[in-house]
Amino acid sequence: MSNFNKGDPVEVTKANDSDSHCYYYPATVVRPPSKNKNLVFVEYLTLFAPSSHSQSQTPKRLREYVNVANVRPKVPHQLNPWFKVGDSVDAFRHPLNAWCPATVTDILENSTYLVHFHGPHQHSAPVDHCNLRLHRDWLHGDWVPPLPQLQQEKPPQILPKPDNLRFKIKYSRKPLKGSKFKKGGIVEVSNDDEGYKGAWFIATIVDIIGKDMFLVEYRDLTTDDGTQLLKEETNSGFIRPCPPEVPTVGSFKQFQEVDAWYNDGWWEGLVLEVLNRRECLVSFMHRDVLKFENSKLRPHQDWIDGKWVMSSKTSSELVEKFGDVMPRAKSLIGNKLILKYRKPRDVMERTTNTKDKFVLHFCKGADIEVRSDEEGYQGSWYAAIVVDYLQNGKYLVEYLTLKTDDLTEQLKEEADASDIRPYPPDISQDYRFALHEWVDAWYNDGWWVGQISSVLRNFKYMVYFWPTKEELEFEHYNLRPHQEWIDGRWVRAS
Repeated sequence: MSNFNKGDPVEVTKANDSDSHCYYYPATVVRPPSKNKNLVFVEYLTLFAPSSHSQSQTPKRLREYVNVANVRPKVPHQLNPWFKVGDSVDAFRHPLNAWCPATVTDILENSTYLVHFHGPHQHSAPVDHCNLRLHRDWLHGDWVPPLPQLQQEKPPQILPKPDNLRFKIKYSRKPLKGSKFKKGGIVEVSNDDEGYKGAWFIATIVDIIGKDMFLVEYRDLTTDDGTQLLKEETNSGFIRPCPPEVPTVGSFKQFQEVDAWYNDGWWEGLVLEVLNRRECLVSFMHRDVLKFENSKLRPHQDWIDGKWVMSSKTSSELVEKFGDVMPRAKSLIGNKLILKYRKPRDVMERTTNTKDKFVLHFCKGADIEVRSDEEGYQGSWYAAIVVDYLQNGKYLVEYLTLKTDDLTEQLKEEADASDIRPYPPDISQDYRFALHEWVDAWYNDGWWVGQISSVLRNFKYMVYFWPTKEELEFEHYNLRPHQEWIDGRWVRAS
């Protein structure tokens, strides 16, 4: 039997009345099962009591007893850079407010996938990336398929403590009974370095050094030579548990406090503007404004007195934290931006300076763009991910938009380091591109560098490609401002 405690985030398996198929409903344990009963009292996060439909009352979440066999731990949160055709996934369906098993059958535009739902009434529907996750089953206390090694999250096991444990381990004169975090626990760690205020990085507690000091190993940050994960000692004041996953029902709202996945960590920010159903402009404490897909955002939660509380700051509190954002919102249109990657010590992508050029070293899983030098493809960049670093100084990369000749899997190939760059930051382009402005045009599954040769009506443009001496027509949404990766930073073309 699973060991559930009060407050544990879980998922309840329930059969839908219309099709008798099982879905996963997010919930929280209100009362754990007793020794003689197999019932757990839970509160659903997305289901509400029937009596709460009155407009004069605040909707109350549904609470009920369920069999412990139908309860499993919450699937640990993972960033899924992309999904492939044939992947088994769970899709969060808003009419049901539950995770529904499905299979990816096609990759559509704008971070949308066509998925085929299981069950008697089989059908297909488009689903946004932010509402998908890889499907996993909870069998005999383990996730199948298993989580990546550093993301294994299992319910805590109660181990008997030897009577003489205090004589075996002594790090200080004070007893360690007050340690706030357990060895092996998955946490988030911040620091007070300049430029990194509000950033939280996922880590594992490796050892307890004292009551308030811990040795942590970061999940996404590496040492200077890039050969192993970074470990460092930190005070408990900079550590917190990983927040519970909050299903996003609908889109984010303007001036909502969020966390954005950026530079290998979660950065606290404020939604400055909702661009569409899939994208938002987010402002940070260091005053940068960047565009994010909803799939890389999560509602901000505060860790207060040992509990997670949804952010509900007043306007004055938000101004105190992020500054006056209104001038930033008004100045977005028409400004040219130079966006820098602010990186902490020892990050996933390592950089070194040489006499010849600025060299960037990538680790496995890094999001990149790869340049093609083939005849007829000069000036084109393709989104990819680093699979491995090879002994010959090259990288094995897997393209996100290119497939093998038989179309059965994503294309993999070796690429020179000189043909690889980080994935550029998004820049909002709410105004027309200007004549002769340099742009990247989305064409044939890649970004092609070109120049605006003519501004047409209805936000359409003619773009001239110098390497191939071709001129093609594009709509506004298929263009992005051109940026150059120069000496370790992105610079907008002028």
